[in-house]
Amino acid sequence: MRVVARIAANMVLALALAGCYSVIKTPSIASASVYGPHISGGPLSAQEVARLSSWMKAHDAGWRVLMETSQAPITMAIVMREPDGRQSSLNVFESKDGTAMVYFNAPSPAPPRQRYLLEADVQTLRSAVGK
Repeated sequence: MRVVARIAANMVLALALAGCYSVIKTPSIASASVYGPHISGGPLSAQEVARLSSWMKAHDAGWRVLMETSQAPITMAIVMREPDGRQSSLNVFESKDGTAMVYFNAPSPAPPRQRYLLEADVQTLRSAVGK
């Protein structure tokens, strides 16, 4: 009976934790622009859009509904437009240690999402958009 109770408790915990994080529907990116305080912003090239799309697909898991705002200043904003004109954005808030909190704002009715990125993920994103 204890084994069954322990298994049931672990299943409840796993289901609760699974509800906290989700996989986002990655946008079909037709064009994108990048902006930021120390970035020469503007439209991305077709190659950068393709790399951004690949980055988004590789990082579609681990998002949760926005629960707090970042304490770090925004370091990069990426505005993405879909073929039908709908717009979404990524707002990157980097910490001094190179990690970041990223907010994803998709078209309504999807709620804003947030995700923690390791330094390597931040560097991969910067490389994808040429920044």
